[in-house]
Amino acid sequence: MDYNKIFNVMLLVFSIIGCNDVNYDKDIEIIRFEKQFYSSDEKQLDDLIEKYPYLFPDQFPKSTWVNKINDPLEIDFYKNSLIEFKGYDFNSKKLKVIFNNAKSILPNFNTPKIITLISKSDFNDRIIYNGPYLFISLNLYFGSNYYENIPKYISKNMNKTFIPNDIAFKISERYIKRKDDRTLLSNMILFGKILYLNKLLNSDEKEYVIFNTTTKKMNWTNENEFEIWSYFVENEYFFNTDIDLRSRFMSLSPYSKFNLDIDKKSPGAIGRWLGYKIVNSYMKNNKTDLKELINLDHYTIFNKSKYKPFK
Repeated sequence: MDYNKIFNVMLLVFSIIGCNDVNYDKDIEIIRFEKQFYSSDEKQLDDLIEKYPYLFPDQFPKSTWVNKINDPLEIDFYKNSLIEFKGYDFNSKKLKVIFNNAKSILPNFNTPKIITLISKSDFNDRIIYNGPYLFISLNLYFGSNYYENIPKYISKNMNKTFIPNDIAFKISERYIKRKDDRTLLSNMILFGKILYLNKLLNSDEKEYVIFNTTTKKMNWTNENEFEIWSYFVENEYFFNTDIDLRSRFMSLSPYSKFNLDIDKKSPGAIGRWLGYKIVNSYMKNNKTDLKELINLDHYTIFNKSKYKPFK
């Protein structure tokens, strides 16, 4: 059974669910769906299908869910989740701060209901946010040592300490619209806006967590800000449409590809960080509110940012 196909259908269902079932209490409402699902017998499964119809797309027969309950790999994931998340506080102060900040600065934001589950989705879909609901795939947060066959630059972030910031990022990503522009600069400013908002929501988070790297590489990046900026300027990369540049500087990777000896000292996706620096400089040097920033074109942000690091 192709559970990835099922999960993709579930995501489509999530994206069209209305916003009537939203919690306004001080505590965040948490549904530990995986506990209910993997401990169910056939009768209890019927009750779950009736209780959470949006988690059981109609086009899949009940036998699909029975097979899923008995899938050995998913059972192992579930058992490990009981160990890894024993005592984990989904109502943490950090998460409440993120949601409270979002309510303060984002239009029509309401605290979502959090639903935890086990899924065979990929790394990029470990958090799904659609407005009224926020889904967390617990099996993608077991700690880097659990994922022996996944590259270290990815697995280092598959730790439950990253959950709050991943949530802040997904919320930010939903509010920033992509532009139909193939230049590297457009892609940099897109992520710059997302990370700027991410940092507003999760203002006390460590910088290396927000930029998905390590403390050592984050320090190297800050220390070499002038050189990084100069490299992009001298090579005239900003308005270049070569798709290879996105792979070298925007994609998650073990390091960015300057094609220099210093490559391995750098974090991956350094173009996202540089996009953030440009957006942050723009906001410091212009009287613009967040709503205007979200809709502002990358060319204006770049030209009016006055971003120019000093050596």
